[in-house]
Amino acid sequence: MKKIAILFLSFVFSLSFSQGKLYIQNFSAYDLTMRIVGGSPTNCFPEALGSVITFPAHTQTSFLDYNSMASYAPNWTVRLSYTGNAIPQTAPSGLLTTISPITQWKFCWFHTMDPGTHNLTSDIDFNMGDPAFPSCPWASGVSFVDGTLTDAFWFYVASENATYLVIQ
Repeated sequence: MKKIAILFLSFVFSLSFSQGKLYIQNFSAYDLTMRIVGGSPTNCFPEALGSVITFPAHTQTSFLDYNSMASYAPNWTVRLSYTGNAIPQTAPSGLLTTISPITQWKFCWFHTMDPGTHNLTSDIDFNMGDPAFPSCPWASGVSFVDGTLTDAFWFYVASENATYLVIQ
């Protein structure tokens, strides 16, 4: 009985500190070239930096964690400390699974592209981030950017443990 109680408490504990979902909602007419970053909300590290990906126009999706992004971002770089070496990882990865419960989505850089091409538009670079990470690398803390062609919002909903990136 004691083992069952310990397993149950471990399960509940892991759920309460999970990475949370990332919702990307691109309502714009433009494709995006983008990079997603996650990290520890307490001291910035560990940190996972995703490969540069293309996200299509008029697309909405959600990701449970780094590994669930494998179809979009198969390659990640993990740093366990500020002075630590970058550790390349291919999703799915045991290291990505290990750091997921102690990290959150913290930053996204993106630029708009003409649909179906890789031609960048005249719009600005978007550096979106969670204000909870103001002093971390790869964290701008900007939750709204008013671009030339598009606008973007980044926000975290604690009651859902979910981060949203909305482009319109």
